Amino acid sequence: MSMLKVDGLEFSYGDAKILDGISFEAEEGHIVSILGPNGTGKTTMLKCICNIHRPQSGKVFVDGSDVFSLGGRELAKNIGFVPQSVPMSRMTVFDSVLIGRRPYIEISAGKQDIAKTAEVIDALGMSGLSLRYLNEISGGEYQKVQIARALVQEPKVLILDEPTNNLDISNQHTTMHMVENIVRSRGMTTVMTMHDINLAIHYSDMFLFLKDGHVAAYGDVDVITGDLIEDVYGIQVDVIEHRGVPFIVPRHSSKYMHDPPHHHPHDVHDHLLHEHETL
Repeated sequence: MSMLKVDGLEFSYGDAKILDGISFEAEEGHIVSILGPNGTGKTTMLKCICNIHRPQSGKVFVDGSDVFSLGGRELAKNIGFVPQSVPMSRMTVFDSVLIGRRPYIEISAGKQDIAKTAEVIDALGMSGLSLRYLNEISGGEYQKVQIARALVQEPKVLILDEPTNNLDISNQHTTMHMVENIVRSRGMTTVMTMHDINLAIHYSDMFLFLKDGHVAAYGDVDVITGDLIEDVYGIQVDVIEHRGVPFIVPRHSSKYMHDPPHHHPHDVHDHLLHEHETL
């Protein structure tokens, strides 16, 4: 049985349909990346899975339990959610992460809660920040705090909305590598939205492409083709193999081939780099 089953989700804001019949399943310990252009319903889908938004129709099951019938404490034990941005509060990094243990705390935090909090903070390389206040750390460090808070919940399903947001390329890989190790060692099923397809390929087992609120494709790495990328994103790419895995490279557009002579070659490179980064 799949750890996460999403069946026929439909969601609308007024007359605007955002999700139209979204269905997929994810196995225990698998990492699923949700990919697609801005405005296609990726974040809305995550919020429906977490029961933050109630869909007009459809079901979500975690380990066989109907998510929409769970109380707050049980829901938090089943699903951990990290949104793109969370308002800062006046507390230390350690206390902020410790909040993630709230579903298990009856009166006050016990030794096990303290130990699990310290373990996750250390695993994400933030031990030196434990006593710092949130307003004293960088945006990238704050993003790690939010991920750590969800991890100490020990949920069966971890939901991450752009987990590498605000992180430079080094911290993107460092954070994703640590998250991957933790979720795989604990058997957490993870669903995350990503903009960078190449980064998603490094850390994901399955890939779900959304287009106009529909599932354009769902499967393992073999589902990623140039035709699919062009259909979903409207950009022509080459899918090449690099160290045994596919790598997405945007093709040169004709507009770059006929630039006026005064354009420096570096300008063309910067345009192509930007085009790659916005995939």
